[in-house]
Amino acid sequence: MPAVKKTEKRLKKEALWRKLQTYAFKYKNALFVDADNVSSKQISLLRQKLRAIDAQMIMGKNTLMKAALKASIKKPQEDDSDYEDRKDEWFENPNIPKIMD
Repeated sequence: MPAVKKTEKRLKKEALWRKLQTYAFKYKNALFVDADNVSSKQISLLRQKLRAIDAQMIMGKNTLMKAALKASIKKPQEDDSDYEDRKDEWFENPNIPKIMD
């Protein structure tokens, strides 16, 4: 059976998934905000200020973000498809369940 080619949209979602999981373990603090009625200029200025203090901004859909965080809680098993990517950086982070609520 030939491999199914992934769409550009699917590749972006997978990249966001990995990025969110990586940042969940890299940073100690997180802030979740609703970005309704915020101009692109305001977002741009905020990103500049965040870069100055080595902080990151990730924007995504709630469902995708919750699913990525939920998956990051589970310890990587050898039969997981992303085992090689996650095995070295994973540790049990007690703060992730708190931010999921």
